[in-house]
Amino acid sequence: MIQPVRRHSFSLGLLVSAMLLSGSVLAAVTDEEILQDPKNPNQIVTNGLGVQGQRYSPLDMINTKNIKDLRPVWAFSFGGEKQRGQQAQPMVKDGVMYLTGSYSRVFAVDARTGKKLWQYDARLPDDIRPCCDVINRGVALYGDLVYFGTLDAKLVALNKDTGKVVWSKQVADHKAGYSISAAPMIVNGKLITGVAGGEFGVVGKVEAYDPKNGTLLWSRPTVEGNMGYVYKDGQAIENGISGGEANKTWPGDLWKTGGAAPWLGGYYDPSNNQILIGTGNPSPWNSHMRPGDNLYSSSRLSLNPDDGTIKWHFQSTPHDGWDYDGVNELISFDYKENGKTIEAAATADRNGFFYVLNRKDGKFIRGFPFARRRSQRHLGVRCTGVPGRKKLDADGLQS
Repeated sequence: MIQPVRRHSFSLGLLVSAMLLSGSVLAAVTDEEILQDPKNPNQIVTNGLGVQGQRYSPLDMINTKNIKDLRPVWAFSFGGEKQRGQQAQPMVKDGVMYLTGSYSRVFAVDARTGKKLWQYDARLPDDIRPCCDVINRGVALYGDLVYFGTLDAKLVALNKDTGKVVWSKQVADHKAGYSISAAPMIVNGKLITGVAGGEFGVVGKVEAYDPKNGTLLWSRPTVEGNMGYVYKDGQAIENGISGGEANKTWPGDLWKTGGAAPWLGGYYDPSNNQILIGTGNPSPWNSHMRPGDNLYSSSRLSLNPDDGTIKWHFQSTPHDGWDYDGVNELISFDYKENGKTIEAAATADRNGFFYVLNRKDGKFIRGFPFARRRSQRHLGVRCTGVPGRKKLDADGLQS
């Protein structure tokens, strides 16, 4: 339902909506547009307003002096009994806003007026198993298609002009506990998605698909001990066990149900050609049953987008028994120190610590607490190439 705001005075918000319109020609989204998204004020074609997730815009029409004059122009209701959590960042292309709602729904809306252009409702089974609400975190745009994941663990490609299904792909078995809540992303012409379901003993994974037809290109498990694959001509080719072998940080067969689901999604670092993505809690909940660090749960991972190989990892909470997860966004950026440019990435973890890493190799640079109350005074971290644990306490890094 559209609720127009009745105002006769000039509205800054109206200018903001109009500013999103890039023209009347509906053009396909290209790889170059995705990489240059932060520099184009006429559209938003990436989650995070850029593949690095910095959410920075060069727009300067709204500033500290006139922000007080901002007024709503229209409101769009997701409607019906399905008004649950709404967590999607809208995408905007050629004056059309694309966004998702709860229960795996997609909407196309006129960005200037708020008028609904089309709506797609996924036909979900009765036995979906989302752990923590029936939300969805958004779409990906590429070519003439709109992509999103569903609560029954499917990837769906829709025609951007009509909302009609072009292809649908089953990513995992929802009856085993899998679902998809994150927005997929486009990296080097590949459609990348993670999964949710760590609470139910699934094995987390990140996968790449052909955006044109949904063909699986590679699959990388995020639990140590599970085999990764690349796919050629429909055939699965082994591409190395995650972590090299099983049972290094997991007891018995628990690596077969270890969780570590990458349920929030990730970003892309083009300067190092890597996907940066976080993983969730280990399984089972009872941490006494799984002594060890339980890699790669509660970690940040760097993946090669060409074949899914794990390039490096940083585990913020080894042997996570508190459901801290490690999915919070890892944002890449550069800074100067002692005359040198440092290629860094930073993340605020739910364990109460903020981490800065060298994004070329995942090594720890510095960290400090940002929460006044934490369940521990310090937490160990593990990362690629650094033997033993680093200890963080209330004063920051300690060796």
